[in-house]
Amino acid sequence: MAVHFTGPILFAGKDSPRKWFENLPVDKNPDFVTYMDDFTGIALDTTNDWTVVKDSSATAALGADAESGTLVLTSQATTDNDGASVQGNEIFAVESGRDIWFETKIKIGDSEGSAIDLCVGLTVNFATNPEAMLTAADRIVFQVDDGDTNIDCVTEKDGTATTTDSGVDISDDTYVTLGFHVSDDAKVEFFVDRNLVATHTDNIPDDENLTIGAMELSGSATGTKSATIDYLFASQNR
Repeated sequence: MAVHFTGPILFAGKDSPRKWFENLPVDKNPDFVTYMDDFTGIALDTTNDWTVVKDSSATAALGADAESGTLVLTSQATTDNDGASVQGNEIFAVESGRDIWFETKIKIGDSEGSAIDLCVGLTVNFATNPEAMLTAADRIVFQVDDGDTNIDCVTEKDGTATTTDSGVDISDDTYVTLGFHVSDDAKVEFFVDRNLVATHTDNIPDDENLTIGAMELSGSATGTKSATIDYLFASQNR
């Protein structure tokens, strides 16, 4: 007798390279809240989708005719500590019985090496300056700090953080896929290029709603610093 599979197929993802997709919901499933921006329009939507926090001469704009659509965050040329960021509405929340998935694909500009700050993931809203995302009290993020090229995995609750070096360095002008899976309020698994690199069980922010956020900040006054984001994705069960 034939056995008919009745579960979701699109994101089954049992094989190793796609294990991050395990149990990820099929799109348009009303049991899940899902947001994805592939930046396929002609201008960044700052009315309905994104709040831009940036320094006066920095920019946040869609890439011109970029394959697959991109968001480009760019600092003012030859200006240290200048940058741009985007953030959305705080609609994601860690709690018992809930899973959250986040993924992005991102690269920094050519010849930027360790001279950039980068942060992307889920965070409480921040204001005034893009670098305020680095000091937000509640967040689950990937972070690159000015002065090194480490891609760090961070969980932070009420200002107390757990940070793990992923063992993977950011590379100039090379896309890297960054994702994490939050299981209940007890565990966060971090993935780089869909390979598991860290697991956190401490300082998981479960008392604040979180939003998707991303920022870049120049770490030197040489050249122009930028980060290009292919997409930003997050999903959680209701």
